[in-house]
Amino acid sequence: MERGRCLASHEIRQLIQTGRLVGTNIADAQIQPASFDATIGSECYILDTESEGVFRPQKNQSIYKTLLQMGERKRHKVDITNGFEIKKGFTYLFPLRERVIVKEGEYIKSSNKSSFGRLFLNARMLTDYNPSFNEVNSHYKENEELRLWLLVQPLAFNLIIYPGIAINQLRFFTGYDSQLHPSEIMQEFAKTPLLHHPGNNSSLSVADAIVTDGLQIHLDVSGRNEKGIVGLRARHNPNPIDLQKIGEHEVEHYFEPILKDDMPIRIIKGEHYLFASKEVLSIPPHLSCEVKAYSDVGLAGPLHFAGFIDNGFQGDLVFEVRSDEVSSMLLEDGMPISKLDFFWSQKPDIIYGQGIGSNYQGQIGPKPAKYFKKNW
Repeated sequence: MERGRCLASHEIRQLIQTGRLVGTNIADAQIQPASFDATIGSECYILDTESEGVFRPQKNQSIYKTLLQMGERKRHKVDITNGFEIKKGFTYLFPLRERVIVKEGEYIKSSNKSSFGRLFLNARMLTDYNPSFNEVNSHYKENEELRLWLLVQPLAFNLIIYPGIAINQLRFFTGYDSQLHPSEIMQEFAKTPLLHHPGNNSSLSVADAIVTDGLQIHLDVSGRNEKGIVGLRARHNPNPIDLQKIGEHEVEHYFEPILKDDMPIRIIKGEHYLFASKEVLSIPPHLSCEVKAYSDVGLAGPLHFAGFIDNGFQGDLVFEVRSDEVSSMLLEDGMPISKLDFFWSQKPDIIYGQGIGSNYQGQIGPKPAKYFKKNW
């Protein structure tokens, strides 16, 4: 029996060609090495979660039917064609422009794109007839076209959003053994080291492979980048970030830099931070990777709001951290922070960072999202 895998770029194109991934004017740029950028449509529903609670998908009905069961005043519809501001403290439901068909033994996972993780956007995909967030499983409905939706809650910043923006990315899986077993991670590491420690003059040395239920990765608060910045804390800025303006926003209007001279570094419960990994991650072309969102090895709370890493990525990892500890917590350089899961795929016909407009290849330190100026 053929091993399960995460579908690569050329296989995603086949899904489009055979009508298994359907949309209006799907662009080739939406196809990544082992993922697909889904895009939002031109309308949005503002949901009343105070009286209704969090909107949940249902096993036996479409998302739209579930939505209509809410009172009309609890699902205010707006047109976002000319841009629309989404605000902290509110919940929004966006229809996506793409639809999918899954067959027996297949499933799809969704996660935020990295740029939106770094904006601390809580976005979860919902699918017709699937009761799960962020997952489409053929167990619930197969061989039928399914609509996709995105439930969005800004946690740190207000944003101006537009039709066609890709907030989340889809990964398509076949079989049930696409994820590498710990022993397989060790074997891959022995062939091609996945983690390195940066040295002087851009030199790299192989890091230790600490593997249990994933490959352990650690926190860097040494301030090895040229400005000595070890982290960024999200400011409480009411001014929205316009998502049509790439590289135009001032970082320090939205983030407070945390410097190595600020040691010891203490993070506060409920605040949002960007930090970077101690190691440089190097993913070979036949693997993709995902950071565990929650791990007890470091601290309590989410460690990312995105987490998926495409084939061929090289650079520091950026963690989007919110501490849920009962009190503040001191961070130590080199402390364990999370673990990495790896997934097998065929070698894609495009590689992250090689001529496909990748924004974060070779990143060093806690780099903010692409919407901010690079001269910070």
